[in-house]
Amino acid sequence: MDRHPIEIQIERADKAIVAEDFDTLLDIYTDDAVLVVEPGRNAKGKESIRRAFEAIALYFKNGLRVRQNGMEILETENTALVLANTIISAPNLPDTERKATYVFNKAPNGDWLCSIDNSYGHDIIGKGA
Repeated sequence: MDRHPIEIQIERADKAIVAEDFDTLLDIYTDDAVLVVEPGRNAKGKESIRRAFEAIALYFKNGLRVRQNGMEILETENTALVLANTIISAPNLPDTERKATYVFNKAPNGDWLCSIDNSYGHDIIGKGA
């Protein structure tokens, strides 16, 4: 069975995060995308997202690992909700599973781009400002 284009985009993003290839990573986001940096703190727009990922890389001692352990893609014509079991680890973090939620939008050229990146999923409810 063919893989969904969003699944391929998420795989590209995971590899770019691990490689700290932020140019490739930012190509996967919409210009006005939102990244949940941690509950209560978001980055909006590509430049803010780049700065956030640079800081995240340093925080995790340049050893962040990201992989998916299952996902479900709920798609309409040009919007998709992705529910994923995301596993992250680093030299200072043992394997940790997050119930991530992502929103993707189909660009005019047919590419799926991430507009909301929330690796914390429902854990953000009631946390932060």
